[in-house]
Amino acid sequence: MSEKLPEQERIGKEKIPEALAALRALNAKELPDVPAKVAIRKMRRQIERVLRLGYTYDEVSSVLAGLDIHIGGSRLKYLLAEVRKSTRSQNKKKAEHLEESETEQVNSAPQESELTDSHPELATSEPLKIEKKKHKEQKILKPQSHREELQKQKDLTQTQIKQKQQQQESLRFEPKFYNDDDL
Repeated sequence: MSEKLPEQERIGKEKIPEALAALRALNAKELPDVPAKVAIRKMRRQIERVLRLGYTYDEVSSVLAGLDIHIGGSRLKYLLAEVRKSTRSQNKKKAEHLEESETEQVNSAPQESELTDSHPELATSEPLKIEKKKHKEQKILKPQSHREELQKQKDLTQTQIKQKQQQQESLRFEPKFYNDDDL
């Protein structure tokens, strides 16, 4: 039942590394034009700036038409909305990815019961839970850049350490010495 493939369908093993090297050497093909959405994505900041200055979509369209870029005002408005929408969804995905990685870090950290078993003075962790909840709410409201997110995590960790130190100091036993006259 085995079919014999024609000779042109078979490739010698020794040619495969050469073919891989030749394919890797190929650079991206430069296209003479790009889709309108890609062009608007590249011009987005300047278009938004001009719109904030009081120009209309039709006026922006006529400026672009003078440069041989023919996109009507309504189409420009639509494409700009699509670009904004896709950017928001990309930012949302990045925020979700950061949240997942943060959840993994929290899950790999010692659990509350492990901490309180070894350090009973840390049994009250209510302020830490509130702090984490506030932190998550802030992330939902406004996605941050990765650098700002890392700084917030660092600040949060420092705050938690200070709270634990204050709790430990308040629970520390300090003997009080009495004079014979006080008894």
